[in-house]
Amino acid sequence: MLFLGFTDDVLEWPWRYKLFLPTVASLPLLCCYTGSTSVVVPIPLRIHLMSHGELTTLGKVLCYFVVVDQNSDGSIVNLGVFYLLYMGLLAVFCTNAINIHAGINGLEVGQSYVIGCAVLYHNLVEINNDSISRENHVF
Repeated sequence: MLFLGFTDDVLEWPWRYKLFLPTVASLPLLCCYTGSTSVVVPIPLRIHLMSHGELTTLGKVLCYFVVVDQNSDGSIVNLGVFYLLYMGLLAVFCTNAINIHAGINGLEVGQSYVIGCAVLYHNLVEINNDSISRENHVF
């Protein structure tokens, strides 16, 4: 979606295309993704999933949709397909946020730079911490 802003200015696309095209563009990446779909639950929220080694009511309801790891006392949740859905929606949001930001004041380069630095910092932290998912962050 490198040229979304340019083609939007030239062709003056309606909003329905601005939502549809980034979704289609992100599908090949999502289809080829073979990494982890698990997320770490923040410490203050873990008590809502498990208490005293047993699933709470919320944890039991979540187990119908996602996998709550009971061996880790509810600290890891495998989102499965919902993770891929979230990543697809995030791709659409980032693309359109940059396009809208460019239309307002032309500072999309700064926003792209901040996003790129945040991704780079996250990958460097994961590589240096010798985490389990280290191989997902190494090229």
